[in-house]
Amino acid sequence: MVAALDEAERFITPVLNASNRRGQSGSIIDILLSQDDIASPNSDDRYNIKQRKQVIARTLRLIQDLHASCNTSSNALDQLEPLARQKGQKVVDALLDLLVLEGIYPSLTPGVGVPVECRLKSILKGGFSTRPLNEASGGRPEDQQLLTDIVGSIAPISLSRTGLAPIIRQRICVDLLAAVGELAFSPAFDAQTRQRFATTFKNLMDSMSAMDLFPHLTSLLHSSSPHWFRAVMSSYLAILPLRPGGVRQTLNFIADSTADDSTTPDGRSNQSAGPNISFEALARATKLLTSVPSTMTPDTYTAALAPQLLDLLDDDTVLDNKRIASYVIGTGFLSKRRLGSPGTTGWRLFAESIVESLNPRVEICPVGEDTLKTAIDRLCALVLFHANPGLTKRLVGPILLPLWGLQCYAFSNRRTSWADQVHQILGTHMKISATDGELQLLSDNLLWDGAQLWTYMPGSSGGIEIRQRQSGTSDQSEVATMIEAIDSRVDQYMSLLREAVVTDDQVGGIFTRVSTRWLLGSQSTSKYEQLEILYHGSRNPMESLVNAKLTQKLLENYRDRIASSTEGILKLVEPILSALVTERRRSIGQLGQASQPSLAGLREVVDNGEEVADSERELEETASTALSLLSAVLTSSDGSLGNIDIGILDSVQSSLKYIAQVQSSQDTSLSTTASNVLILLQLQFEAPSLLEEKKGAKGTDGVVEERDKHRKALQLLSDELAPVRAQGLATLTNLVARASSILNVPSTVILLISLLQDEDEYIYLSAVKTLGLLASNHPKTVIKMLVEKYIDPHEESLVDVRIKVGEALNKTIEHLGQLFTEETAKMIGESMIAVASRRGNKPKTLQRRERAKRKAEKTRKEAEDAWGGEIPSDEDANNEEARVNAHIAKIVEGWADTGREEDVRIRVSALSILGTAIETNIAGMGATITSTAIDCVLAILKLEKNEERAILRRAAVMIIMSMVRAIDAAEERGQQLGFGFAGDNLAEVITVLRYVEAMDTDEVVVGHIRALIESLEAWQQKSILGLSRSQHDQEGGVSIDIPRIGGGGKSLKIQELD
Repeated sequence: MVAALDEAERFITPVLNASNRRGQSGSIIDILLSQDDIASPNSDDRYNIKQRKQVIARTLRLIQDLHASCNTSSNALDQLEPLARQKGQKVVDALLDLLVLEGIYPSLTPGVGVPVECRLKSILKGGFSTRPLNEASGGRPEDQQLLTDIVGSIAPISLSRTGLAPIIRQRICVDLLAAVGELAFSPAFDAQTRQRFATTFKNLMDSMSAMDLFPHLTSLLHSSSPHWFRAVMSSYLAILPLRPGGVRQTLNFIADSTADDSTTPDGRSNQSAGPNISFEALARATKLLTSVPSTMTPDTYTAALAPQLLDLLDDDTVLDNKRIASYVIGTGFLSKRRLGSPGTTGWRLFAESIVESLNPRVEICPVGEDTLKTAIDRLCALVLFHANPGLTKRLVGPILLPLWGLQCYAFSNRRTSWADQVHQILGTHMKISATDGELQLLSDNLLWDGAQLWTYMPGSSGGIEIRQRQSGTSDQSEVATMIEAIDSRVDQYMSLLREAVVTDDQVGGIFTRVSTRWLLGSQSTSKYEQLEILYHGSRNPMESLVNAKLTQKLLENYRDRIASSTEGILKLVEPILSALVTERRRSIGQLGQASQPSLAGLREVVDNGEEVADSERELEETASTALSLLSAVLTSSDGSLGNIDIGILDSVQSSLKYIAQVQSSQDTSLSTTASNVLILLQLQFEAPSLLEEKKGAKGTDGVVEERDKHRKALQLLSDELAPVRAQGLATLTNLVARASSILNVPSTVILLISLLQDEDEYIYLSAVKTLGLLASNHPKTVIKMLVEKYIDPHEESLVDVRIKVGEALNKTIEHLGQLFTEETAKMIGESMIAVASRRGNKPKTLQRRERAKRKAEKTRKEAEDAWGGEIPSDEDANNEEARVNAHIAKIVEGWADTGREEDVRIRVSALSILGTAIETNIAGMGATITSTAIDCVLAILKLEKNEERAILRRAAVMIIMSMVRAIDAAEERGQQLGFGFAGDNLAEVITVLRYVEAMDTDEVVVGHIRALIESLEAWQQKSILGLSRSQHDQEGGVSIDIPRIGGGGKSLKIQELD
C-alpha cells in the first residue's frame, strides 16, 4: 500500500504544488509528460489525444494499484491508514480530479455533466486543462474510447464498496454518473455499448440511496443539458420517491435544500424529529411527489406511493410527519379531481378506507378497535392540519352521522381521547363547511347509535369497535339507558352548534324545525331525512322527548336571537296555529275524518301510558306560549316584517281571526291573546299597498346578510385551528373584494396587520393578498396605516413583524400599479428613505437588547458557577461546520446589534420597498424623492463597509438598477419624466460604483455592481446618441440590455451568503 501510494505521489506531485515548478508553464498533461519515466511531450500538438490517453492510462493504473493494495490485506483498516492521512487523501483526490478534468469532461457531449461553476474545486494547481469544458467534443472516436476505458476501470471499483470505493463516491460520484450516462444513453454510441453501460448505470443508481441521488441528479439537470440526457435523468429523479423510504428522503432533501438559519442551529432539518420544512418547500415537495413519471400511469404511480404517505400519516411519534403527509395527501391528491375525486385511485387509497371503517357495510363487520382508531387518526390529521374547507366537506359529510354516534358513545362510556378527537373533527367541519341541512340532520338524529345492522361496542383493548347488532336487545333497560343519555346528547349538540358560529337565520330554522317536530310530529321529506332512513330505518320512538329537550335548550341559549328573527317566529307560530284551527274544526265536525295531531308518543315515554288532557288542550297551551313570544317580538323596536313570506303572513292572520272568533270552552283567554296579536300585525301594515309590493318583488336585505358574514368571519378568525381561521379570512376577503359597505377600513387594516403575525404561513400570505385588495379601493388609508406600523415610531413591534408588514407594503404597491402616485408615492418614498438611512433612533430597542445581553451573561455565569468553571463546548474546535455556523451567527448578530440605529434587516427591507415603488411608477415618485434615494444609496455604498452590512450594500445597488430600468421603460413608452441619469450625475454614480467594485470584499455586491456599470455605460452611450431603443436598433447601433439581477423577472430575495 505504501509503495503504491509513493508511486502515485511522485506522479501527481508536479501538478499539486505549482511553486516547485517555477519558470515552467504548460498544461497539466505537458507537466506530467515531462517526467523522466514518461515519454517526452509533443509540444507542437497540445491537444494530442495520444498524450491524454497515456496520462489517463497511467492514472487509471495507479488508482487500480491503490485499490488492489487496499483489498490484499486481511486487515483493511491497516491498509487504509495511509489514505486517511491528509497527504494520502490529497494524492487520491488529485488522481480523481485528473481523471475528471482531462479524461471525463473533455470526452462528454457538451451540456452533459455538472456546470463548471457548481463543481467541487479541483486541487490541481500545476497547469491548465488541455481542453476547456466548453470545447469538449464528445463525438470523436478517440474521446469515446477514452471515456469507455475510464468508466470500465472506475465503475467496478465504485460498485465494489471496498478499497477506494468510498473516496470515489465522495469525490467524483456525480461526474461518474454523467460519464456512465453518456455511454449508456448517448445516440453517438452503438447499441452494444449503450446496452452494456445501461446495466452499469442501473447498478450505480441502485447502489446509492435516494438521499444521495437527489443532489446528484438535480445538479445534472440544467438548461444546457441535451434533450436525451435530461429526459433520462428526469425519469430517474421522478421515480426516486417510490424507493423504500423514498418519500421521507424526498422531504428531507427538499427541507435541507431550502433550510435557512431559522430552521435549526446548524442550518439543517432535524431528521430524527421529522423534516423542519417551510410552507414553500412543502408545496415544492408536494408538486414533486404528485408528478407522475412518463413511464407510469397516474393510477399505478399513486398506488405505489400511497403506502409511504400513509405510513407518515400514521406516524404518531413525530407530529411534523403527520402534518406533512396530510398536506401532500390533501393538496396533492384528494384536492385534484383527476386523482382524488370519489371513485378515483387516490380516493380509494386515501379516503375510502376511512369512510368504510366509520360507516361499514354489513359484510365487513366487525371493525376492530385498531382499524377504527387508525381511521379516526387519519381523518383527524387530514381535517385539522389541512386548511381546505372543500376537502373537509367531502371527507366528513358522508360520515356525519357515524361520527356523531361515535362521539356520543365515546363520551357516555368515558373514552375521553376518542370523544375529544371526534369532537374536533365535527367541530372543525361545523365551523368551515357545515350546511343548514347537516345541522338539521344532526338535530333530527340526536339518538343515533349506529346503522340498522351495526352499532358501537367496547373494544378489546379499552377502546371502541363496531359490531353487528344483537337481535332482541331493545328491551326496557335499553330504553332507560337512552333516556339517561338524552341530556348528554342535547348538550353535545349545543356545543357543536356554538362552534358552528350559526347565523340568526340558521338558529331560527333549527328552532322552527325542532319545535315543529316536537309539537306537531311532522315528517320531513328532505334528502337528509332520506339519509337518516337509509342509516337507521324507522324513526326512534323517543324522538318527541328529544325534540322537547332540544327546544328547551335552544330557547335557553338563543332566546334573544330567536326573538329577533320575526320570520323565524312566524314560521314557528304558523303551523301551531294551523294545527289548532284544524283541531277545533275537527272537534265541531267541520273537517270530518281529518287526521288529528297528538303527543301520544311523548305520553307513552314520559307518563308510561297514563292518559293526559286531550290534544286540543295541549295545542292551546302550546299556541298560548307561541303567541306570547310573537307578541314580544312585534312590540319590540327590532320587530320587522321586511322579508316575511306573504303566504305565511296570510296564514297566520287567517288563523288568528278564526281563533279570536271561535272561542274554546276550556280556555277563553286564548281568543283574547289572538285578538291582541292580530292588532299588532295589522299595525305593521299601515303603509298602503305594502303586501302588494312584497308580492310583486322579492325583498332582500344585503346589509344584514353582509353583517352576518362579517360577524361570522371575525368569530372564525379568533379560533385556535388554522383551517378555521383560513375560512374566516376567506369570508373577509370576499367582503373586501366586493367593496362591502359594512367594512370599517381602519379596523379591517388593523385586523389584517394582526394576521400578518399568524404562525400559519397560509394565513399570513392570504392576509397580505387581502391588504392589496383593500388598498385598491382605499389606497391612502391602507398605505398610511401600513407605513406607520412599518416605521414603528413607538418601538412596539419586533423585527419579524415589521418585515412582514414591509412585504405587505410591497404587494400593495405592486397591486396599485399606475395608481401609485401623488401623496401615496411621496409618503412611501420619504418614509422608506428615512428608514433605510442612518437616521433611525431606537433607544427602546437598544435597551431591550442590552437587557437581553445582561440576562444571557447572568445565565452564563450561573451555569459556570454550577459547573465549577468554563462549560465545555459540544462542538469540535476543528469542525469546519461549527466554524461556518459561528461565522453566520456573528453576521446575524451584527444585523441586530446596531446601537440606536435601525436593524440592518429593516433597512434592507425598506430599500426593497423603495425599489418596488420606483419600478412601479417612477413618475409618481417625482424628481426630489428619486434624487434623495440616489444620494442615500451612494452614501450606503461609501460608508457601510462592514461585513455585516453586505446585504445592505447589495440592496443599495439594486435601487440604482431599479431606477435605470424604470427610466428606460418610461422613455420607451414615450413618457417625459423630466429627470434621469445624465452628465455629471451619471459620471458621479459610475465613479462611486467603480470605487466600491474595487474595494468591496463581498462577491455578490461586486457582481451586482459590474452588471450595473455595464447598464449605465450603455445608458451613457444611448444618451449621447439621443436615440430610443427601437431607433437605435434600426440604425445598427448597439442594443442596450438592462439586466434584472436575480434573473427571471422575479422579485428580489436578499440573502447573506458566506
